[in-house]
Amino acid sequence: MLMASSTHFLYLTFFIASFTQVFPLNEVMKSSLMYPLTCSDYTHTCDSYLYHISKGHKLDEIASFYSVNTSRITPVNHQSNLDYLVSVRCACEKDNNGNGYYLYDSVYKRKPGEGVRYISDEYYSGQVWYVSGEDEEQLTLHLVCGCLDDESRKVVTYTIQAQDTLLGISQLLSAKENEVENLNKALTQDPNYMDIGWVLFVPQENNRIRTSKKSRMKTWKLIIFIVVALVLVTSAFVVLFLHRKRRARKIKANESKTIRNEVTGGKTTLENHFFNVDMEEAASNIESEKPVIISLEEIEQATNSFDEARKIGEGGYGSVYFGIIRQREAAIKKMRSNKSKEFFAELKVLCRIHHNNVVQLLGYASGDNHLYLVYEYVPNGTLSDHLQDPLLKGHQPLTWTARANIALDAARGIEYIHDHTKARYVHRDIKTSNILLDLGLKAKVADFGLTKFIERANEDELVATRVVGTPGYLAPESISEMQTTSKTDVFAFGVVLAELITGQKALARDKQEPNKLKTLVSVIRVIFQDQDSSAALESQIDTNLKGSYPIEEIHKMAETAFQCLSEDPANRPEMRNVVTILGQIVMASIEWEASLGGSSQVFSGVCDGR
Repeated sequence: MLMASSTHFLYLTFFIASFTQVFPLNEVMKSSLMYPLTCSDYTHTCDSYLYHISKGHKLDEIASFYSVNTSRITPVNHQSNLDYLVSVRCACEKDNNGNGYYLYDSVYKRKPGEGVRYISDEYYSGQVWYVSGEDEEQLTLHLVCGCLDDESRKVVTYTIQAQDTLLGISQLLSAKENEVENLNKALTQDPNYMDIGWVLFVPQENNRIRTSKKSRMKTWKLIIFIVVALVLVTSAFVVLFLHRKRRARKIKANESKTIRNEVTGGKTTLENHFFNVDMEEAASNIESEKPVIISLEEIEQATNSFDEARKIGEGGYGSVYFGIIRQREAAIKKMRSNKSKEFFAELKVLCRIHHNNVVQLLGYASGDNHLYLVYEYVPNGTLSDHLQDPLLKGHQPLTWTARANIALDAARGIEYIHDHTKARYVHRDIKTSNILLDLGLKAKVADFGLTKFIERANEDELVATRVVGTPGYLAPESISEMQTTSKTDVFAFGVVLAELITGQKALARDKQEPNKLKTLVSVIRVIFQDQDSSAALESQIDTNLKGSYPIEEIHKMAETAFQCLSEDPANRPEMRNVVTILGQIVMASIEWEASLGGSSQVFSGVCDGR
């Protein structure tokens, strides 16, 4: 509802007038009427819409205002007026203060006597964030727009008009009212109060914008024609469809019967071998997620009866073998019967987690007093193999940009289990040997045997019965208080970042005192306690990089590691914040690497924008 009082209007006028006195002239458009969307780490460009409030201009004139073809303009009926939606390519770019926002740039040739404020209101519905070339005849206008990580929706930049309500705007642009509120929290803290001229971002479902009456009539006629044609064609296949459906039901029933017989046959059931575990609860939890059950015969055939030549790893839990199961390369973890707790923990977690940066569970099996977990095969080994003596292990040393990308991939995987799953999990054993790399050096977080579920509202209350994790990666509270939260994962990830920078192990013999062990955590802390932290950092950078790195980005990653390694969990960042920082480091590192390639115009443009 529009409830702007004269007092509020005077306040806004005073705010805008004050704003133009504080900031340079090329930023006079910024005010409390709009809050541009900050850039996402995942989406840098997208198609979006700018809502043009009609002021009597012809269609070709509107197209010239926005530097687009008339085919990218759609008429919209709003109240008694015919407004327009302009389809533009929205992109992440930095303003004059270095802030990253979603903006669309258009060029306008100023007419005599036209001021920037007039141009914005008359031709661009007040959606100009700032202007370049303020004193020139030809202006570059930077208009606010928006992108979402969800590709099923597009953002409409909309300027509030008289008699508008939040519900009415949502219905006009086929959006949900609560989603409009969420995307404009700075302006919709009181949904019942809106003011004329405020700029909102409306998440509109694709192809759901209300068009003009004339366009709707054409669409209606086309729909009638298509429906009639479909009815005629469909009627010819109805009998065939029903026949196939009945046949499919019979096949499915037979398959279900066969599977039940196999699972309950007794030879490979988990309950027969591990009756001392609370199998009823475990089985109900597992079956609800429907993991793939693999027979022991398939496991033995895939590993050539666990041939030592197929072994690719070994640890406290057992051994890992390479094999091909159902025409897919797989890593098969063979666990001893006394590791059933870790087995069920990992099985329960991976059945619920599906992410590009988390290793995928293909299935499980049991028998012969062992438990088996079958994962996707990640062929390039662990991150630790690529950092410590990589040449001796058959790997080329990682470049700086590769390290930055690996850090971002791993951070996204950890952030996913912290913030984006139905249940919140803590990994509890983040380390470089639990981060796997594929042939393209994409990182995947693995080994969820120690993972714990945490209630989101009571995260601080989880206390372990014993210290779990790996020395060198353990947070102080995990040792002294046996407390586990998502911040313990953040601490361990800080060690991983330190390893990527230095190439050193998390825990190693002290070169000065060989009888003592030295943690990488202490190395990072000493760096930032030094009066010349930059020089101290450079002395610790991995020599395998051979001096080829952007020191500014290494310093940013080291600072992030230092924050993650804070003694107080409250001072450590959330993983989502770490992902944001690493995304910026990756972009800057790619620009740096591109700048080494010569005079490419594309790369030069990117670097200039930096």
